[in-house]
Amino acid sequence: MVRAGLSSFSLHLPDALGDPWFELDAGGKSVSGSWRGTPTLDLLDFPAEVAAHGINCVDLCIQHIPNIEPGYLAELRSAFESAGVELYQLLIDIGEVGSPDPDERSASIALTKRWMEIAAELGSSGVRYVPGDSKPTPETILASGEAFRELYDYCVGCGLEPATENYKFFNNEADDLLGVLDISERDYGVVADFGNAKGPDKYDNLSKLMPRATAIHQWVTIDDDGALNVEDSKRCLNMARDSGFDGPVMLLGGHPYQLYRDTREMWDAVDELRDEVRSVFGDDLQG
Repeated sequence: MVRAGLSSFSLHLPDALGDPWFELDAGGKSVSGSWRGTPTLDLLDFPAEVAAHGINCVDLCIQHIPNIEPGYLAELRSAFESAGVELYQLLIDIGEVGSPDPDERSASIALTKRWMEIAAELGSSGVRYVPGDSKPTPETILASGEAFRELYDYCVGCGLEPATENYKFFNNEADDLLGVLDISERDYGVVADFGNAKGPDKYDNLSKLMPRATAIHQWVTIDDDGALNVEDSKRCLNMARDSGFDGPVMLLGGHPYQLYRDTREMWDAVDELRDEVRSVFGDDLQG
């Protein structure tokens, strides 16, 4: 089902949540960090807020979770369930699974597994993780593929659906990302991020990812006056439709990032992005 969703990183939501940044402490039993801004929306109220605007599918960034004690995770899970909002993926944005350093790679695998356990406690449908910012080489692609095999099996054992994304340096090129998945010999979900695909090879990279895409992170581009680049938006979305895409489209925002935020109110931007998706998918779009 093609459906519109949001991420806790979408548009003005990080500001509303207080620009939080929390990380696992040693041992993985707690988190430490801070709200770098002033929250106007508590994370526990996030599900009901998006549901009130017709959204019933979200991603949650790990750095936005201020507490991983069992009681808090149960309360947050209940908030999603009560609002009728699916926590589609926990976005694991840290770790260097693709590192050439075996010790760093091993530590990153352990860190990713711990976040998988937290995702399962939250009732998430899946998790998304990536090799990191290391340089892809034949050796690191092989090591990443082997790590992804181990992580896939652990993830499925937690009752979650594993996915990766064209995110961070290692996965910038579709061929490298797909090479890792082929070596893993596992059936990974793929998040195709319109914004992370950039430069002269943007559409070529997206064309390679779309046949395997299980989710989309939708970004648009705007000109200096804030006007939407409709041609680019339609080209990306048509590519998804023509490949038979049938999953959530997470409405992220636009680039240049600050200009897009400055020229759009939160829910006006959601409507703009959702209307773009609807203009291509029509009545097939839910939410």
